[in-house]
Amino acid sequence: MLEIRRKIFHLLGISLWVVPISFFPHKLLILTFILVLFLNLLVVKRVGEEKLKAIYRLITYFERERNLQKPGIQALWANLGIFLSYLVFGKESTIVGVLLLAFGDAFAGLVGTLFGKKRVWGKSLEGSFAFFFSSFLVLLPIIGLRDALIIALVGTLVELLPLKLDDNLTLPLVGAFLHYLLKNF
Repeated sequence: MLEIRRKIFHLLGISLWVVPISFFPHKLLILTFILVLFLNLLVVKRVGEEKLKAIYRLITYFERERNLQKPGIQALWANLGIFLSYLVFGKESTIVGVLLLAFGDAFAGLVGTLFGKKRVWGKSLEGSFAFFFSSFLVLLPIIGLRDALIIALVGTLVELLPLKLDDNLTLPLVGAFLHYLLKNF
């Protein structure tokens, strides 16, 4: 049940980045990123935990057991990956990276948790198919068939591979990078 709750929160929480990235002026968006990262870092470092018990209770409601010593660490990686994507690849490409992370990773986790049977590098093959199809379907109307297919496929491989880096950091960067390349070259 925890993984289902986490993945629904993941999908909704990360998707929210599309709004400020799309509509905030550049300086306000940079300020928003810095504020979110600063607050996220305070949570990971457990600063003010005693005074903010309700917030920490909410965070631990969505946190895996292995991350309880550093609550919010995966959110920090996601926010950092999205921020770096924006700085390097710009608004449009960052939105692609956000959607890849939000939808692909969430559906991979949901389907993998509920239906995953066949494992590859510790991940379920069913979850990987869900990553690909959900990413492809959400990106298709925005960036077209060819680009959606390429980004969904590469994103699926990045999510599936047993990399040392957290996929919450790598997926928005990979999605934004690929979109930037496909759009400009």
